[in-house]
Amino acid sequence: MFLIDDLLALPFKAPVAGVKWALEQVRTMVDREMMNDEVWKTRLLELQMQLELGEISEEDYAAEEAIVFDKLREIRMRQQAQAEEFLDRQRGRDDDDAADVVIHTGYGE
Repeated sequence: MFLIDDLLALPFKAPVAGVKWALEQVRTMVDREMMNDEVWKTRLLELQMQLELGEISEEDYAAEEAIVFDKLREIRMRQQAQAEEFLDRQRGRDDDDAADVVIHTGYGE
């Protein structure tokens, strides 16, 4: 009986499952991009090279460097929040009982 129900509902379930899978793939890629700090590390190296070669001024370097470090701090905070959520799920705790998890990346405070 269930096989017949599944076969009859297939034209309706298949497109929904396909859209759901596509959205999961997009979400996975967005999460991966939001956690990627390599772009900002590369930008910092580029800024240092430009400063050493005299292509940008100290003021421009300081302004751009502040932006890069802000982005790196944001990524670190997202990584830390994700690690805390993972540990909470592993331990079966509520948010109130969550253990403090610190991920040291060497950026900022």
